Amino acid sequence: MKWLLRRCTVCGRYTLRRDKCPVCGGPVRVPHPPRFSPDDRFLRYKYEMLKRAGIIPP
Repeated sequence: MKWLLRRCTVCGRYTLRRDKCPVCGGPVRVPHPPRFSPDDRFLRYKYEMLKRAGIIPP
């Protein structure tokens, strides 16, 4: 299922457009976090990449 709702990263308004915000012209992105599953086969690799990026402490 594709998310329809997008949020502008500049002004914070919600829109259905996929390319840019109709109000300020800023970029838009999906405001929802990605799905999480404890049975994810690649969870170990995702945590390792987050540690290397410095997003989570080692």
